[in-house]
Amino acid sequence: MKKPADETIRKRIVEELDISFFVEAGAGSGKTKSLVDRMVSLIRKGIAGIENISAVTFTRKAAAEMRERVQIELERRLYDKNVPEHEKTHIRTALSNLERSFIGTIHSFCAKLLRERPVEADLDPDFEEIEEDEDIIHAEQIWEEFIEKQSYVNNKAFEIMHDF
Repeated sequence: MKKPADETIRKRIVEELDISFFVEAGAGSGKTKSLVDRMVSLIRKGIAGIENISAVTFTRKAAAEMRERVQIELERRLYDKNVPEHEKTHIRTALSNLERSFIGTIHSFCAKLLRERPVEADLDPDFEEIEEDEDIIHAEQIWEEFIEKQSYVNNKAFEIMHDF
């Protein structure tokens, strides 16, 4: 089987844990796999505990899939005979604390931060996030209002220009 042309870059993402990467690629190219592999490497090497890692995505479905992939990969490594015992200790700890990790949407990540600092954000600590379907409806309403406003502004500008 032919190796991918970007195999060297994929390897760096997983192995060079002391630097940050910006990864931009099309759908289905392996971004999530690379991210999961990097998270597992950080845990295996003891660089970060699972509670110190955040993974942010756009949809709840993608977040659930990522969480599942992390758990599966950690479990796979736990039973891999080639993984040293000291790394398995880190993996066991991560698996027992999986619920303490943050793998979620950008909305839930921001809400988490705002709930931790409601006074500084000048927010009611009991605020609620809107659901994804509500978000779409809200965005459509705002867009319609914007278009109506633009139409009004453009009509007024036309009326003013026409008066001259």
